[in-house]
Amino acid sequence: MITYHIRYEAENHYQHVVQEALFEFLVLPCQDTTQIVEDVVVLNSLHRPVFRARNPFGYEALCFRVSEPFMHLGFTAACTVEKQENVLHSVQESLGVEEEQRVLGSEAFLVDHYLHIMPTSLTEMVREHIPEPLIYRHDQPLFNYLNFLNQAIYGMMEYQPGVTTFTTPAEQILAHPRGVCQDYAHLMLGILRQQQIPCRYVSGYLNQGQAMMGSAQTHAWLEVFVPNMGWVGFDPTNNRVADEHHLKIADGLDYRDCSPLKGHIRPGVVNQTNHIVHVVEQ
Repeated sequence: MITYHIRYEAENHYQHVVQEALFEFLVLPCQDTTQIVEDVVVLNSLHRPVFRARNPFGYEALCFRVSEPFMHLGFTAACTVEKQENVLHSVQESLGVEEEQRVLGSEAFLVDHYLHIMPTSLTEMVREHIPEPLIYRHDQPLFNYLNFLNQAIYGMMEYQPGVTTFTTPAEQILAHPRGVCQDYAHLMLGILRQQQIPCRYVSGYLNQGQAMMGSAQTHAWLEVFVPNMGWVGFDPTNNRVADEHHLKIADGLDYRDCSPLKGHIRPGVVNQTNHIVHVVEQ
């Protein structure tokens, strides 16, 4: 096991006085078969009690309500994560090609994974717009194709902050292949869902000692369901399969399900939010 100490900090500054607000932070790593979360500490500068609630996908969000005027909010969540090593898959775990194709094309498989096959407004793509070399050839293991597509998107994209927003759709990314981690993830999700391959958006943290792109704040990658393997993580921003350096927070259909901060404030005012993430391997 690898031990990580994680600290997420957010500073919200509002242009005018906020009278009332409800905040939801989706920033704590989740508990799953590869990671154990311990020693959780949560603080906010307004000293409001924090309660935990499950989002629609079952992941734990940190929530609190503010009912007095304020113009600034500081929030910190810290924890320790024990992460399993040697979590990588290999093509040897795949089914035979004929058996895998039978499973992928079966009605039962499509029904079971319908939620993660249907495109969203951020991942919807036109089949004719996808370059032919990026389309899945059914005479190869799906896992091989996913590794190829992961590398291809890494190669065709330019990592460039500030040219997209969290609502930039995959079609626009394909036409102008530049952006940040959520754009890489949305593009790969769009290509896969257009081919009815189940996949989901993932938010999390990176081991900052590995100097990977996206490690300064929360990071985005995706998981794809491969028969006989289950959900396998791919990080096209860094041309890697998700491993012990990826610490998962949550998954969903696209960025909107995994945004680190959601809130409702009254009255609505302009604000500036700064996020800082510290991930230290012990």
